[in-house]
Amino acid sequence: MPVRTIDVHAHVLFPKVMGKCGAAGPEMGLRNGVQFFRSGDYVLENVRFVDAPFSDLDRRLELMARLRIEHQVLSPNPLTYFYRQPATDGLAFCRANNDEMAAAVAAHPGRFSGFAQLPLQDPGLAVEELKRAVGTLGLVGSYIGSDIAGCALTDPDFEPLWAEHEALRVPCVIHPAPRDAELTSGQVAQMRQWDLDLVVGFASDETMVAAQFVFGGILDRHPQFHLHIPHAGGNTPWLKGRFEMALRKRPWAKGLLTRPLDEVWRQMTFDCLIKPGPNMEMLVKAEGADRILLGTNFAGWDQDDTIVASVEALPIPAEDRDMILGGNARRLFGVRA
Repeated sequence: MPVRTIDVHAHVLFPKVMGKCGAAGPEMGLRNGVQFFRSGDYVLENVRFVDAPFSDLDRRLELMARLRIEHQVLSPNPLTYFYRQPATDGLAFCRANNDEMAAAVAAHPGRFSGFAQLPLQDPGLAVEELKRAVGTLGLVGSYIGSDIAGCALTDPDFEPLWAEHEALRVPCVIHPAPRDAELTSGQVAQMRQWDLDLVVGFASDETMVAAQFVFGGILDRHPQFHLHIPHAGGNTPWLKGRFEMALRKRPWAKGLLTRPLDEVWRQMTFDCLIKPGPNMEMLVKAEGADRILLGTNFAGWDQDDTIVASVEALPIPAEDRDMILGGNARRLFGVRA
């Protein structure tokens, strides 16, 4: 019998890939009794990465049981995208991480699937690594960032990558990295106070991703391409009316899309990592239960310990709840669990 709950927002760190990206690390450990994680010059403190469910698969399985998560689609830590590092270092890290991801899946059949990390600073290398990750390693899609070292996702150099996702019939998940994670020389951190890069920056960046894929025509040109955006899509579901208005009234929008917006919009899905109750209910009503997936940000600072119960409490038909809890992940992400 298929598992009922599949978490699609579950980052993981593999101890064996520490130091695999040259001078950028990554590195995790204890410093003066405080846990830290370093990615290049960006240091995150007071998040439990060492000997914790984030990096220890046995501890992860124990926490999954407590949260009633039966299966996870494991994803890279957004702090390890490394798009500003040399392409050779980026590829080496991606290959190592994808190999470890495949090993974790093989070691725990039925409990884990995995997303691939790609060296997007070189789109050609990214295409080849996607082919290897899906075709050879059995990973179920890609997991990438929203800022490719300052290069927009609408850049024509990325077109072969979207086409390859479409050809392989695998989804692309776009999860931002903290905005100050990879600063260029001379840049000054802008959003570290109050963790604004995490609390506010992600939502803004995720909304911009949707805008680029809609207005940039990526989804329109690739009708079999599936884009998934975490954190309930940022502000995307609440701005659909603005997208519609722009396409009707702005001069640049005439003839921009060859297909109706509603058809293009359905190529995007979102997770349910949003405040429980009326907010989650509104998300499901706005987008449809068939396009919302279970996401916990497992072992992260904002992990939602009661999200399964929150979905179960939604005033929607039982079959819709089951789609959100796991059915959609099987159908859209090719999860075999």
